[in-house]
Amino acid sequence: MALSAGSEPILVARPRWIRDRLRIRARIEHLLRQLGTGFLFVTFGVGALVIAGVVFPFVAWRSAPGEARERVAQRLIQRAFAFFVHLGTALHLFEVRETGTDRLAHGPSLVVANHPTLLDAVFVISRMPQADCIVKSDAWRNPFLRHVVRISGYIPNGEGPQVVNTCVERLRAGRSVVLFPEGSRSPEQGLRPFKRGAAHIALRSGCLITPVFLTCTPPALKKGQPWWAVPDRKLIITMDVESPVVARDLLPAGEAISTSRAVRSITAALYESFDAKRLDAGA
Repeated sequence: MALSAGSEPILVARPRWIRDRLRIRARIEHLLRQLGTGFLFVTFGVGALVIAGVVFPFVAWRSAPGEARERVAQRLIQRAFAFFVHLGTALHLFEVRETGTDRLAHGPSLVVANHPTLLDAVFVISRMPQADCIVKSDAWRNPFLRHVVRISGYIPNGEGPQVVNTCVERLRAGRSVVLFPEGSRSPEQGLRPFKRGAAHIALRSGCLITPVFLTCTPPALKKGQPWWAVPDRKLIITMDVESPVVARDLLPAGEAISTSRAVRSITAALYESFDAKRLDAGA
């Protein structure tokens, strides 16, 4: 506490009983935030079991395999993720600040996002009525999740060329694909090097690329960080969706270059744009 006497501030220490009450209040608020986070993740797990064990078997029974069934399943996932985001907001665990997220509802587009937290896919897909995702092989081996990813038409993260081919087919069919070019959650500082899959897909399909820049302040739910290691204040999640671009617009103008060099140039351009936004945001 500071009082001013003329031009010189006079510092007055808080009484000890006030400091003790503030410390106790901070500990209680932190415990409540941990309990709320645990409740949120339990709700997510229970919801996933219900979807996998009840909802999706019903969808599979009512609809034949194909694009129509996959779109229904993806719409259900989008609504479940939107509910999860709404619940986390209602519990005051995080606040989502969005710019341009209406662009995610229109496709086809290759949605390219950075990956600062565990929940990035949830935040992005919660704004996309249709989204094809590349899913790690663990999900395809999981007895509960494999039915969800199969009925949703998600793309297995297998051999690189096959993943690229499948993504190109989906985009040419008028669908949107979500891709995290870092391949894993971002490190403590900066970004991981971008993999070249997004550039290959964009060049071959001729699709639009929609960049999504994500931040989490203070940093939380990073790789290797347990869910209960929650910060002392509410998370601020930002989703900044930029205007879509064409891959070839990211290449040097007026130059005829090989495909391999074009892929490297597009990957570098994407990385530089995300890194510049990261530095601007102080992330």
